[in-house]
Amino acid sequence: MAPVTVEEVGDRGTRRRFLELPHTLHGADPRFAPLVLAWERWRVDRFRNPVLEEGELALFLARRDGRPIGRVGVLLPWPAAREGAFGLWWCDDDTEAATALLAEARGWLAERGATTMVGPWSPTAEQEAGVLVAGHEAPGLTGRPWHPPHLARLLEAAGAEPAGERRWWRHPLAPPLGAPAPPVRRRPTEAVDPAGPWTDPRLHLPGARAVPDVSELLRAGGWRGLRAAARAARAGTWSVATVVGDPASAAAADAALTDAASAAGYRWLVAPWPRGDQPPEAVHRWYRLTV
Repeated sequence: MAPVTVEEVGDRGTRRRFLELPHTLHGADPRFAPLVLAWERWRVDRFRNPVLEEGELALFLARRDGRPIGRVGVLLPWPAAREGAFGLWWCDDDTEAATALLAEARGWLAERGATTMVGPWSPTAEQEAGVLVAGHEAPGLTGRPWHPPHLARLLEAAGAEPAGERRWWRHPLAPPLGAPAPPVRRRPTEAVDPAGPWTDPRLHLPGARAVPDVSELLRAGGWRGLRAAARAARAGTWSVATVVGDPASAAAADAALTDAASAAGYRWLVAPWPRGDQPPEAVHRWYRLTV
């Protein structure tokens, strides 16, 4: 078997392979939530993503026999920070590749004085924190990604210790009392979100925000999926809304987003808070590793 090589992402072609790797490895799995590549490009662009203004970001791509099989991003949030972050974590079920990627991430941070790193994370203000550890049978959603079980297992095998969890619940929404609220034309903005050009401004509320699940349509693939998503965005006919970010008050966000999503005709709100004693649909966990 050919050895694993790891390279730091530099040119445009390598960056494209880095961003498309989850699709390359697991895009055929029906549970995989297709990524909006405009969002993926935005969140690693230090000229557009404000989270990267003070920090330093490096991206690493692993290959075996020339074929991309793993990736990781690593961030020092500000100069002389003692704890870095790692994320954009995706790898084939390959212990050697995972070990090599994490070694590069650790070495990069150690050179800059960090002693620990935490993740997986996404380098945005609205963190998609963690890797899926429970609920693998449920398909992923825009804003709540699906991961194959081995991604967490590879981290734990490398000595990662649990540092926190985010649990997800699916809440039914009542139909609107009258006609659904019409879609709102999106104004151009640099602050794109996980739904990319198909975001729904009706769900952008003070202190709380959700995005439509576009993955259900994008699973169709190619131009067919893109056309279906564009039609849904124009008509405002989405089914599932996923909460993003960390609202200061879960109770207030639940009430506001439930009203807004219900009025817009959504049927489900997927949120990181429960109602009653129902079990979570999925659990994401983040980890800490020594550098």
